Amino acid sequence: MRLFEVRFIKTVCDDTGHEHRACQAAFTIEAPSLTDAVGRAEADFCRQKHVHDWTIFADAVEFRAPAALERAGAS
Repeated sequence: MRLFEVRFIKTVCDDTGHEHRACQAAFTIEAPSLTDAVGRAEADFCRQKHVHDWTIFADAVEFRAPAALERAGAS
């Protein structure tokens, strides 16, 4: 299994109208594939926020498999 970092992002405007990307939640997920990791993170996010649809709180999902996370999972 590999480790994936999955982040839920919301774009928000500040008081001057400039957009900023705000991380709503981040999960480190151990899964056999990226698809499984994102699915598990979506389920975890919904449980954490007590909602059925993660898009209520976030606009996008970012994901990556950082080398440091993969090395940590191998030990």
